[in-house]
Amino acid sequence: MRVTLRVLAAALAVLLISIAMAPSADAALCPPGCGSGDRGGQVCRVCDKKPGKPPPGKPGRPGKPDLPACPPSKDAIPDDGSNHPAGWVRVRCMEGSLVLLFWVAPGVNPAQLARSLLDEMELTPIDIGITPKGPDALALVGLPVWLWVDDPSSTSWGPKTISAGGVTMTARAHKVVWDLGDGTEVSCGKGTEWTYGVGEKPSPTCGHTYSKQGRYTVEATSYWTADWAGYGQSGSFAFELTRSQRLDVGELQVIVTSGR
Repeated sequence: MRVTLRVLAAALAVLLISIAMAPSADAALCPPGCGSGDRGGQVCRVCDKKPGKPPPGKPGRPGKPDLPACPPSKDAIPDDGSNHPAGWVRVRCMEGSLVLLFWVAPGVNPAQLARSLLDEMELTPIDIGITPKGPDALALVGLPVWLWVDDPSSTSWGPKTISAGGVTMTARAHKVVWDLGDGTEVSCGKGTEWTYGVGEKPSPTCGHTYSKQGRYTVEATSYWTADWAGYGQSGSFAFELTRSQRLDVGELQVIVTSGR
């Protein structure tokens, strides 16, 4: 009897190590020798542990049809009494008349997958729209400076959606914080583009007036939110993108001469 138990314990240890080394795909959660198909009729069932909220001691309610629930099982190996936190998966292997249950890390982490999709979106900081227009233009002390998102697109303002690996994510910017370089910050939406004929009127949505001449660095930071959903879960995360531009501000010199 002791020999049998030792052999069984050794077999379980090998299976646990095999699970830990398996790839992250759902099908790969089955340890070697415990898979579907033509492997000696052995069966491996993988499902997400997604219990409901039943009274203590009763199994969880079933989840969605495509995401079945695994109620806690005291037969799970290893088992510390808590059956591991939600989000782990249970693997049930049948080898002849022997049933082995394991709690292992899930094959897919939707939140991590959503974050990995961010690089695929190729989002960019906004193109800065500012008056006066032109790379060598000179702003003047006391005259309004207009600020806006120049030529907004799906990559610079959103929304932009991407789907991969069972997760769909949509990212969109919702505001721009302008650091004007003189200690002033202005928070705006897309702003209003200045057009010829407006003259010296202040912007109706986003602008600033400098009180001193000098060379300033204007930084525009766009604030984004990415919402994702997949595998019966959903969430969101925030991030920022920044672009900067130099702005020279001068004073309008008025020379008064006396006529003779």
